[in-house]
Amino acid sequence: MTSQESPDSNQEILLERYQVQQELGKKAGRRTLLARDLQTQELVVVKILSFGNEFEWNDLKLFEREAETLKALSHPAIPRYLDYFELDSPNSKGFALVQSYIPAQSLEAQLKAGRSFSEEEVKELAKAILEILKYLHGRQPPVIHRDIKPSNILLTNRSGNSVGEVYLVDFGSVQTIARRSSTIIVMGTYGYVPPEQFNGRAIPASDLYSLGATLIYLVTGQHPADLPLTDLRLEFEQVANINLTFSSWLRRMTEPIASKRLISAEDALQALNNLGNPDQVQNIQSNLLPIKPSDSKVLLNKNTNYLEIIIPPDGLFKRRTLINLILSIPIMLFIPNLSILFASINVFSLVVILIILSFVIMLFISLFIGIMGKKKLYINNEKIFLIYELFGIKRLHPSATLRKDILRLERSKDTYNQPSLTIWAGTKKYDILTGEFYFFPVTPPELDWLAHELSDWLGLPITRE
Repeated sequence: MTSQESPDSNQEILLERYQVQQELGKKAGRRTLLARDLQTQELVVVKILSFGNEFEWNDLKLFEREAETLKALSHPAIPRYLDYFELDSPNSKGFALVQSYIPAQSLEAQLKAGRSFSEEEVKELAKAILEILKYLHGRQPPVIHRDIKPSNILLTNRSGNSVGEVYLVDFGSVQTIARRSSTIIVMGTYGYVPPEQFNGRAIPASDLYSLGATLIYLVTGQHPADLPLTDLRLEFEQVANINLTFSSWLRRMTEPIASKRLISAEDALQALNNLGNPDQVQNIQSNLLPIKPSDSKVLLNKNTNYLEIIIPPDGLFKRRTLINLILSIPIMLFIPNLSILFASINVFSLVVILIILSFVIMLFISLFIGIMGKKKLYINNEKIFLIYELFGIKRLHPSATLRKDILRLERSKDTYNQPSLTIWAGTKKYDILTGEFYFFPVTPPELDWLAHELSDWLGLPITRE
């Protein structure tokens, strides 16, 4: 097929039919054009994939998949497929996809222009996109968009109390579950991509994550990639002035573990519609997932192969360390008087000296542990370890146990009636404690967070004594 010049202008005409009006976007090997269909006189969007130095066959596969997907879809909030053809001209060689033009700005453009959204408007927009996703995910096989973000959501100007008409565009990353390949191609935009998509896996809940991240951008004004992460969870609550129930809903949408996320667009829509229900509010408040306290110095590292919890030393001003320091003062004052015992050396004085020296050594070891030691719980695919470390010297207590022997995760109270968490592996106990009279205690909120993380990673419920 050919391109030619219009007889009365410099506007390019594609396929002797589509007269280019302007360029809407351009990136490596691709152009998006606004054109007029000379047969219908309607404005259309022409997406062009060009053969060039940066062309890859995977690009063509995705381009053809987008065309096939749009051809099979029929929804008022999704662009309509109009045409697909090959380009072969001196200026351009490649393929072109023609789709209906939607006269609306992207959400990204409106945000950059200064538009802000109330909580109710964000909810209205969320419901509109979820309705579109219900349609896409309800197809056989389900259609996964894989790149929901502010620039791929179009929004007409608001009218009255309405947020405006909402459209979902750019199906260039689309995937049907039935067409997964063994080749891993990471699709999507950083900050909006759920963890499973980095492994080349996309499910309907993946689109829910991307939508949740987009909505978080609306309520915070910050790109998700710029927000802090705690164990892959977006920390947005402190910069979002929204209702607790809506905040909880957004957290469920953006759970990094897909199995913990809202499972479908229909479930997400139902949960969103029920946020005003008093029973639902109480249920959400009682089921909020514990998160790492903002002032916690406990470190948690994990992936599919291991989980590691590092509990730092108490510090100089913790209660146990201060008690040891206070106890050491009279002993330090007494040490000069040991010369009296040495002067009248006998069995009794020797025993007294040994007892005092042993106590001094233990006291100073306790001080160093409280200031410079650390405790680490480490579990991999084979074993569980509880490691105490001081000056590079490591001690296992109890000794390592096979992971397959881990029986249960137990929340209970210690002898001081303080909350504690125990991993039972056979007859061995691996404890995380909260009492002030222990080395390496954690706070009760930290214990709740660690209990949830261990339960999730081990696949064990939390039992209570």
